[in-house]
Amino acid sequence: MPELSTKENERIVSSVYEAAMKELQAERPISAAQRLIHDIEHMMQEVNSGASFEQYFRWASLDEIARICEHLRTVGLEDLSSLVAQALAVAFPGGLPSTDDEKSGATDWTPEQGKLLATLFPRLEELNGRVTNVLGAYAKRAGA
Repeated sequence: MPELSTKENERIVSSVYEAAMKELQAERPISAAQRLIHDIEHMMQEVNSGASFEQYFRWASLDEIARICEHLRTVGLEDLSSLVAQALAVAFPGGLPSTDDEKSGATDWTPEQGKLLATLFPRLEELNGRVTNVLGAYAKRAGA
């Protein structure tokens, strides 16, 4: 049975994410801990809302996508990092594009790529509660 997130961790992660979004929209700097929580929570929201990695890869910045696996490993989510790496290999078989313009042109996936990306989603979905709990604990430790 998948791990359920606690209300406290949901509140913490949401608070850090919303504060980071506000600062980023105002083009103000955020801490490394806020960036990590923002990036992971953003990925989780995008993938969950589209039931596939496609939406995340389309809308996240290239910089955000490039650092997501390292962020996941930093907080001990190696299994999710591996899953995201698999999704990246499906979405961008030639490697991550070097510019956002190139990325935009590389997100017209074949039906087979779309299907493969969608088949990875249930594995991510099972981790939702655990990811929130890990991020909540990280936020507490990091003082985010």
